Amino acid sequence: MGLHPLFTLGGRLQLCASMVRDQTALADVGTDHAYLPIWLAKQGRISKAVASDVRPGPLQTARVNIIRYRVQDIVTTRLSDGLKAILPNEAEDIVMAGMGGELIKQILSAAPWVKEGQRRLILQPMTSILPLRCFLSEQGFAILREQAVMEENHVYTVILAQYQPQEVATGELYPYIGKLDAKTADNREYMYRLVAGLEKKTRGLCLSGKNKDADELIEIIRQIREIADKGEQQ
Repeated sequence: MGLHPLFTLGGRLQLCASMVRDQTALADVGTDHAYLPIWLAKQGRISKAVASDVRPGPLQTARVNIIRYRVQDIVTTRLSDGLKAILPNEAEDIVMAGMGGELIKQILSAAPWVKEGQRRLILQPMTSILPLRCFLSEQGFAILREQAVMEENHVYTVILAQYQPQEVATGELYPYIGKLDAKTADNREYMYRLVAGLEKKTRGLCLSGKNKDADELIEIIRQIREIADKGEQQ
């Protein structure tokens, strides 16, 4: 069997990869095709990885890819509902990419050991991002870094979080933009798209006669737009 040239990760998974610590034990939950752990293994970035999925079909595809790229000594597969079949010593860095925020919350709630040690969470939620940020702060997880990335006209955010015993500091804008700054074009695009969605929500509140709620949201929108505009001017 000849060597297969290594694929290039898309922007979303590339950003996730950039947040993985060197020589870590990685758990990629909902791995799908195992592209992320395979790529990290080929780059010499991880000591070992568990590529897990709740569905046998994608897991079989992952196994084929792992063998194709000859990283079976580093990357193993696991049929697992969230983190239930993964041992704590197999997961120093935990990636959950491409799943809904509510599902991420459920998985983390069912695995309290993620708060132990110096474990890090690398989360790329597709939906329910605001509730996920609130959940993280309520559970004592601080967002260390957050960055947005454009891929195929969609803008995604990736969150790097770690449990800390002291209270997590948050502000009024935290549920909306987390730790995003306005330094990159993709971060600003995330903010502008968020503003567009919030403006639509504001109109709905006004039509429902919830003017106080609408006014509060209008102020949030103003602050987010101001941050994005200032970043664009720098």
